[in-house]
Amino acid sequence: MSNFPFKLGIITDEVSQDIFKAAKFAKRHELDALEIRSVNDHSPYDLTDEDVANIKKAATKYGLEVVAISSPLFKCEFNDKSAREVHIEGFKKCVKIAKELGATMIRGFDFWANGVSLDDRAKAYEPIIKVCENENITCVIEFDPSVHSSTAKLTAELVNKINHPNIKALFDPGNLPFADRNTPPYPDAYNQLMPNIKHIHIKDPDLIDGKMDCVKVGDGKIVDFVGLFKRLIKDGYKGNVMLETHYRKNVELTEDQLKKPGGSAFSDGAYPASEESIVGLKNLINKAMEE
Repeated sequence: MSNFPFKLGIITDEVSQDIFKAAKFAKRHELDALEIRSVNDHSPYDLTDEDVANIKKAATKYGLEVVAISSPLFKCEFNDKSAREVHIEGFKKCVKIAKELGATMIRGFDFWANGVSLDDRAKAYEPIIKVCENENITCVIEFDPSVHSSTAKLTAELVNKINHPNIKALFDPGNLPFADRNTPPYPDAYNQLMPNIKHIHIKDPDLIDGKMDCVKVGDGKIVDFVGLFKRLIKDGYKGNVMLETHYRKNVELTEDQLKKPGGSAFSDGAYPASEESIVGLKNLINKAMEE
């Protein structure tokens, strides 16, 4: 597959809702891995037995590893106890699916931002820790502009407060400028989140007409990807780097789609955009390897 120092992959609905089409794309671009979010218009919590069987078939057919489930864990109101229960049960279902597919990581978040204390939010992860311990799964918490942990620094605070080996961090440098335009995603945000980084997503943000948006990977001027990849090589990172394009050809994603990605409308225009971006991503990694 890829000849890079770390595994390269893609979140499947950044190509298509058709898992076979997404897996074929990954194979054609010599990728190593798939990450599952929405498939056949089903969110991670709603994946059917047939969906899971097809994911397994597609991964086997094209010689790919399924490394993670991109769940929306705790993208909900902290004070809505019934919503929290839905997410905990959804997480348990994702764990079951992950075990069937051989995945070891499930993504999580830090509740819609509305001023809940760090202690309370860390405590809310206790049932997730119990499941992770029992099933040998790692929950990787991602910073996102819509949640309490909107930056790498805040995510580090949460992960350190939880302080458990099964709870780690997902580093997505392209998310940071949507919440904080002053902190460089690399090296500053990377250094803030180390040594908790277990998984990496890549998208390329840029300021267009005063608004932050995603562009083809390699075209943005905010994230120093070459510096980041050189550092990953130096640090001996052996995890996964997953393309999460969030850029579309002739389609503009809505704010709600960016907040809660998934489904056919989200995947509309994704294939050609990801074709461009995977080439751009590989070029950046190659440049880092050459320098």
